[in-house]
Amino acid sequence: MSLILHRVALTNFRRFRERHELAGLADGLNMVCAPNEAGKSTFMEAVRAALFLRHGSKTQLIKSFQPYGDSVGPEVELEFEVDGARYALSKRFLSRPHVTLAGPSGKQEGDAAEEALQDLLQFEKQGTGFDAGGLGTLGLLWVPQTEGLDPVLPGEQVRDGIGGMLEGQAGAMLGSATFDRVRDRILEQYGRYRTATGRPTGELKEAEANVATLAGKLAEATERQTALERAFADLEQNRAQLRQVVAELADEEDLAGHAELVNRLEQARAAAQTLETRQAQHDQAEAAVGRLDELAQRHADALARRTEGEQKLKQRTQDRRLLIDGLATAKRKAAECAQRLKAARADHTAAQSALAAEQDRLAERRRRSAIREIRERHGKIVALEQSRADLLRDAGRALSDDDLRQLEVREAELSRAQTLVDAGSVQIAFSGDLPVMLDGKPLPPGGAAISAETSLDFGNGNRLVIRPPRSLESAAAELANAQQRRDELLARHGAASFADLRAIDRKAADAATQLRGVASQLDTMTPANDELGLAAGVDALKLFVAELPEDEEDSAPTDDGGRPSVSELQTAVAEAETARSGAEEADRLALDDLRKAEKDEGDADLAERDARRSVQSIAEDIARIEQAPDFANVSETLAEARMTLAERAQELATAQRNAAALDPEMIQRQIDTASRRRANTENRRSELSQAIAALEARIDSEGGQGLGEKVAVLTEELEAARATLARMEDDAQALALLRDVLAEAQDEVGRTLTGPVAERAMRHVSRILPGSEPGFGTDLALATLNRGSVEEDTAGLSTGTQEQLAAITRLAFAELLREQGKPVSLMLDDPLVYSDDVRLDAMIDLLSDAANDMQIIVFTCRDRAFRAAPGERLAFRKELA
Repeated sequence: MSLILHRVALTNFRRFRERHELAGLADGLNMVCAPNEAGKSTFMEAVRAALFLRHGSKTQLIKSFQPYGDSVGPEVELEFEVDGARYALSKRFLSRPHVTLAGPSGKQEGDAAEEALQDLLQFEKQGTGFDAGGLGTLGLLWVPQTEGLDPVLPGEQVRDGIGGMLEGQAGAMLGSATFDRVRDRILEQYGRYRTATGRPTGELKEAEANVATLAGKLAEATERQTALERAFADLEQNRAQLRQVVAELADEEDLAGHAELVNRLEQARAAAQTLETRQAQHDQAEAAVGRLDELAQRHADALARRTEGEQKLKQRTQDRRLLIDGLATAKRKAAECAQRLKAARADHTAAQSALAAEQDRLAERRRRSAIREIRERHGKIVALEQSRADLLRDAGRALSDDDLRQLEVREAELSRAQTLVDAGSVQIAFSGDLPVMLDGKPLPPGGAAISAETSLDFGNGNRLVIRPPRSLESAAAELANAQQRRDELLARHGAASFADLRAIDRKAADAATQLRGVASQLDTMTPANDELGLAAGVDALKLFVAELPEDEEDSAPTDDGGRPSVSELQTAVAEAETARSGAEEADRLALDDLRKAEKDEGDADLAERDARRSVQSIAEDIARIEQAPDFANVSETLAEARMTLAERAQELATAQRNAAALDPEMIQRQIDTASRRRANTENRRSELSQAIAALEARIDSEGGQGLGEKVAVLTEELEAARATLARMEDDAQALALLRDVLAEAQDEVGRTLTGPVAERAMRHVSRILPGSEPGFGTDLALATLNRGSVEEDTAGLSTGTQEQLAAITRLAFAELLREQGKPVSLMLDDPLVYSDDVRLDAMIDLLSDAANDMQIIVFTCRDRAFRAAPGERLAFRKELA
């Protein structure tokens, strides 16, 4: 029995968002050649998904069918034939999932369609993905791209089918009812204890769980018993510690030590106070000695200074008498120079006043002249600004670049439209005396061009209608549109014609040029005037004129008769200044001499006074020292004070030694440490008392529960449970041994079945590898390749050879399965990629021959390699809407 695919269509399946189909698949060899990433593997996976995966499933594999970033429902349609019966399958996943199977027995939907499909193709219900062992025949013969090198290992369903077919040929009991009953009974008994993989189950699992439970309870009871015993030990230990703590608190030696420390602290504080007293007494004695030493030294120093001061006073008095005569002479000379300087200054002031008056008069003349000129410029500026306003208005009407482009376009449009109308219009002319009216208006002299239906009225009811050809209507309409666009452009700028509009733009350009000239004139006419305090600029000039008084005189005085000139006055000022400078220099020298004489005389007077005051002050110091109470017998008092200081120093040293032997801070730290130790001991006594109370309560609670008896009972129950478990494990081991013996017997029988498979495979292998013989294991998987006397493991062969043997083995199984009536179809995705040219051609011939008995579909990206292969060559096609 063969399975033939006729058409495959995909929609929203991975890369195929739009509907694509693969149609025209024939009975024999079909070659689907397309480049990498064209969707070959996607089509193959879509076929497998439509046939083997449930429509309502939402596994990760099915979710991967959705195009990236979309939440649509992947949809697959198949048309296929099984043993001559045609079927149509439509399946949609995820979004509004559904399935429909139409065949000879009618249409089925939903789970009914899934069950019918499963019965038709003889495969098992799939889980989260494709289980090759449960896909039946097609799971063995449809080879995805990544599985081309995998060893051919038929699933249990395929092996059982092949075994049933070959049972008569082998003459064995494989599949017989007796064998099955024995094997099933052993497996059933073994299943009471362990699973097929050896994990505990059933009664054995319950026995193990019972042992574990009892062991846990025994451990818990033992732990509680141990804890109770530990509580007794802890109670005795805490009581012992409490007795020790109470003894420590009642220790008389510690109490006496604490009292001794307190007594030593008092002694240390008394020694420190004595030290302070002795230090104060020593300081007083030392101060008394210093005071008497200083008093004696001060008296001796004062006597020496008095002798020196009396000699200095005598010398200062002699020096001052000589300087008094020089001072009188300097005063007379200074008075004479001061009188001459006064007269020179008066003359210079008068000359400067005359010069300033003349300069002010001339400045006023210049100011009035400048104001008159500014008023004249202001009038011109007002006129220029009025002209600038007019120019700004004209310049503002300049056309933009877009307007100029529109002007050119509109002129060209109008000219072209007018030309078309003129070329197709009717020219009329009339000569004579009759009045002729053209559409109610007099006919212009020389005639007119008519482009639309027009009426000529000759009077007395005589009327002529002229109708131009209809071909002129479009030209006339285009002319009307061009005129309308022209009128809109002209109206926007307030112009009557294109020429008027160009004149406006030229006038705006001229105005812009003139504006630059006006601006230059205004800048030239408004310079700054520092003398009037006028800044540069039009605004500054206007403000200046506006702030001038209305009665400001703008004419300058012209009466200069009898007045000395400025140069003459400047000469007089210079001469007066020279005379004044001479008088000032003489006065300065006289004053310098006077000041020097005064200073010398003053310094001498101060020196004399200082010397006299110094002598007087020293005398007062000597008198005060001699009047001091201690001065009368200073020598004897000083000796006594030094003896007292020595005694106080000895007493101080003794007090320092006593204080050093007793450190109050150290003793206080020792007292604090002892206090903390006692407080911690008190806390420990409290903690131990609380712990003892808690342990006694726990012992009272736990002691009455019979933990010892409970441990003994649980120990006996655990031993019994372990014995039961050991018995069950022995039974399970015996059953496993029986199972293994039967399996070995089955394998021995199975080995008799590999001959027919190897025979069919060898026919194909000899065409590729002459002289070679394939070897199959009891699981019907290709295991070895015998070349002469050398047997090779297929795993050690080259990649190309493994790939070729995998394809050949599938062909052998396909022949056996087809003979048994299984649905057979071979589908290969990118096969034989590792084959050399010679073996590739041989494999293509082999596939071509096999295609005579079954449908073979080859997806490949190697168009050149398979170009010589016979059969249908197909491609994916996007369906048009």
